[in-house]
Amino acid sequence: MQTIENILTGRSAFLKGSGGDKNAAENRRDLTMAIQQNYPAFEMLRDKLLGAGGPKSAAQPERVLDAASAAETELLFDHLRQHELLKLEQGEVTLNKMDARRFLTGGWLEELAWLAAMEAGAHEAHYSQLVGWDVEGYTGENEIDVIFRRDDKLGFVSCKALRSSLQSSDRKHRARMMEAVHEADNLADHFGQPGERVGVLVTTDLFDEERGEARYQALMGKAAVLDVRVIPLEDIRWDKLVGVMEYLMDH
Repeated sequence: MQTIENILTGRSAFLKGSGGDKNAAENRRDLTMAIQQNYPAFEMLRDKLLGAGGPKSAAQPERVLDAASAAETELLFDHLRQHELLKLEQGEVTLNKMDARRFLTGGWLEELAWLAAMEAGAHEAHYSQLVGWDVEGYTGENEIDVIFRRDDKLGFVSCKALRSSLQSSDRKHRARMMEAVHEADNLADHFGQPGERVGVLVTTDLFDEERGEARYQALMGKAAVLDVRVIPLEDIRWDKLVGVMEYLMDH
């Protein structure tokens, strides 16, 4: 059975470095799972910690805990401190590690997708992985959020940690999601083969339950044309996400 590296070599590409730290992802699985279970609370907590929408100064703990539902936010706040991503100094909360900002701004989503791919039965997977390529004398590299292998078939997932709420007037938000679909399609064209699937995991609610329809029709239509599976916030819960990963591997 081939490895991801061997398969890519046959496609004029190669792995650069070891990608994301898999031991770290496993060690903070409980934190990542807590985020996917309480994403709206995490979203507000993250924005408060990162100073979104205001001066980028250290946050006061009591103000952070008032940002969302107290119980859910306090649970997430405690998880972040237990994993030493946050620290308290003189009554102020600051980010503690070099990768704390990376994790808060979207690294957690890549780790979640990697964990779900392994749970779904991937024989091998990497996240935050640089892939170099050399085609007809031209060279370059791409970062793939998650690349997985089952048997001799690869799959790819692009992860975008965006706002959970989609506003009809927010053209920038819509543009970023459309760009993500095209980027995922480019990955499949560049590194994939017929029969291999690609998905885009986004933390945006894309299904209107009351109307029973997609909130962003053009996005879903474009994804369908390009054969890119959009995985919205509705499917971020663990069992659903694992099921989507199984689908990407089996179809």
